[in-house]
Amino acid sequence: MIPLAILASVVAVFLLFLVFQVWRHYFRPVEADAPRLIPVDLEAFENLIDPEEELFLKANLSPSEFCQVQRTRIHAAKVYVAALSENARLLVAVGQSARYHSDPEIAAAAEEIVHRAIRVKVWCLLALLRLEAGMLFPARLAPPSGIAHRYLLVTSMAASLPGRSAA
Repeated sequence: MIPLAILASVVAVFLLFLVFQVWRHYFRPVEADAPRLIPVDLEAFENLIDPEEELFLKANLSPSEFCQVQRTRIHAAKVYVAALSENARLLVAVGQSARYHSDPEIAAAAEEIVHRAIRVKVWCLLALLRLEAGMLFPARLAPPSGIAHRYLLVTSMAASLPGRSAA
């Protein structure tokens, strides 16, 4: 009976540790001197994941050359998505810091920014999973459709918050 209680305590402490680590990683507050958003060229990113560009490359390259180029494109897309994900984390923090503003309009806008930024983070996670699968099967890039538009929307919302310079 005592070993079972000890095991349960160890498991509970371990789970609390994991929850704390995830919370600290994804929802750590933005300090006053925190770096600004990572600059992301959304037009270049959208061009990189354009299915028509992929079809063009597939038609004009040998299969081995196409796979090599495709893996390079996938790696570049992963770098873009990682930057978008980090920026979304910063936008969550910006929204959280303005959530309890005395002006109800600002508080509501901040709440919307938090929700949209979290959705962008989820989209980034899904996009990274699809891109990882694309590394195994480079015949299809599996572009994360709409992620750039969603990111641009939440960034412009955060930039319009009074007293905030997120973008």
